[in-house]
Amino acid sequence: MTNIFKLFKYALPYKKQMFWAVFAMIIQVAVAFVIPFIMQYIIDDALATRNITMVVVLSLAMLVLAFLGIGAGFLNIWTSQYISQHASAELRLDLFNKIQTLSFKNIDDFKVSRLITNATNDIVRVQMFFTMMLRMIIRAPMMIVIGLVLALTTSIQLSQVFFVTMPLLIVTVIIIMIFAYPRFKRVQTALDDLNNTVLENANAPQVIKSFVSQPHEVERFETMNENYRKVNTSAESVLAFAEPVIFLIFNLGVALILLFGAHYFELGTEAFFIDGRPRVGLLMAFNQYSQQILVGLMMFAMMMIFVSRADVSAARINEIFNAKIDLENPVDGKKIKLKGAITFDGVSFGYGEQGNKVIKNINLTINPGEKVGIIGSTGSGKSSLVSLIPRLYDPQHGKIYLDGESLTRLDIPTLRQQIGFVTQQATLFSGSLGTNILQGNEKASLEALEVSAKDALIYDFAKEQDAYFNYLVKSKGTNLSGGQKQRVSIARALIRQPKILILDDATSAVDLASERKILLAIDKLDYRPTLLMISQKVASVRRMDKILVLNNHGEVDGFGSHEVLMKESTVYQEIAKSQLDIGGGQNG
Repeated sequence: MTNIFKLFKYALPYKKQMFWAVFAMIIQVAVAFVIPFIMQYIIDDALATRNITMVVVLSLAMLVLAFLGIGAGFLNIWTSQYISQHASAELRLDLFNKIQTLSFKNIDDFKVSRLITNATNDIVRVQMFFTMMLRMIIRAPMMIVIGLVLALTTSIQLSQVFFVTMPLLIVTVIIIMIFAYPRFKRVQTALDDLNNTVLENANAPQVIKSFVSQPHEVERFETMNENYRKVNTSAESVLAFAEPVIFLIFNLGVALILLFGAHYFELGTEAFFIDGRPRVGLLMAFNQYSQQILVGLMMFAMMMIFVSRADVSAARINEIFNAKIDLENPVDGKKIKLKGAITFDGVSFGYGEQGNKVIKNINLTINPGEKVGIIGSTGSGKSSLVSLIPRLYDPQHGKIYLDGESLTRLDIPTLRQQIGFVTQQATLFSGSLGTNILQGNEKASLEALEVSAKDALIYDFAKEQDAYFNYLVKSKGTNLSGGQKQRVSIARALIRQPKILILDDATSAVDLASERKILLAIDKLDYRPTLLMISQKVASVRRMDKILVLNNHGEVDGFGSHEVLMKESTVYQEIAKSQLDIGGGQNG
């Protein structure tokens, strides 16, 4: 249970509310025991002697106590909910911040679906623990201890019933815990798999529909859904088993009290009579005390079930918090103003500890302001190569230098603020057209926004809209075409005036004429960034200062101008010949 108690620190700042929650809970427990104590006197003394005044006074006292208990109950519920809501909100925020610091490798290891479950379902489990903690964790032992003291004080003889009920209840709780914990752990893992299936389908509706693979996806989801149902049913069956068994023990206790009471009444035991009258109130009071004890034990059992479920979720959350970030910002990282020189010195990189190297022994130097095209067959490592420059990943071998400084010695935020990265898959967020572009530089002026939009050829689209740059973009840019999304992404990179601009096949959905206009606009930029442009088209890279050609093994096959590569690079020659009508010479 250590995992859940590590997260208890999120509830500690709310000491004032915690005090009132505990105070209200003590009042509730006290009222629950005082009422049967008063009831005993009403039955055995007031009613037996026909003292109506005492009956009225004690009845009114019980009524006042009942309302006091109700008020204390409301106060306890409100404060416990307040603490649980605020504590879980702080926990969720810290978890989100931690997820933001995870490297790409960390995210690959955890999987996105797992992180979604952590930030939603697992947090809810912990939130429920915070609530139950303040409503049960102190109340249960108080009810058990006070109930036992009052029960023993009321009748030693009837207390023999606890020799039967308490061991049965304790054994039941232990058995439930043994069977419940591993099941709850499997439930969360199955939920991860279910979320992953939903996430994959939500991210690729076009592929699924165009390939008419809905039946396959439905079947795959049904498999995951059925697995989750089975695992969850297995876990819930433990709770389903627990409830009737606990109530059986509860009712068994009541039956035994009545049986023992009848036995002692029949024997004429002195403690069960007062002035020759049977003490029915004593029997009822003892029954109430025993019920309070059993309710306390039942609360304790339910609390342990909630704790075991929450502990599984807490363990998964703590695993995220304890994750070692494999790519961290150096403590004394240098905050230099980049000029744009890039050097790869024997760089090799692969995904995973044992993964195959996607790029191998890359050695090249790119001068500030140079335009470099990167071309190669699919899977040759082009995207992996450029992802190393803003330190999205670190190479396993070799070093990368920017302006002569080792990349690992540079301050990461400062580094990335000077790099414009347009990814292969254009990613837009729900909001306006302007906010998506301004993500590249939130402090940019309207004039800068318009200039970057013009350079990326998205300005005319904005001008056509009634809302101008306030035109609402739906999540993932579903109300924009592929080319428009790419242009918005390019504008987002240009508005930050980067010293290194990376276009990772960022113009694949843009026609050649528009692509040339964008590249011409980049040529005319005052700050002259170093441009790295990945493309599958020879026509797109042939006018670059240099072209980097990668072969199928992630190795450099050539690095030079179009003319040089047509003579020296076999891979480039093959690509050019296959695109002869658009890149080999006819459009030259």
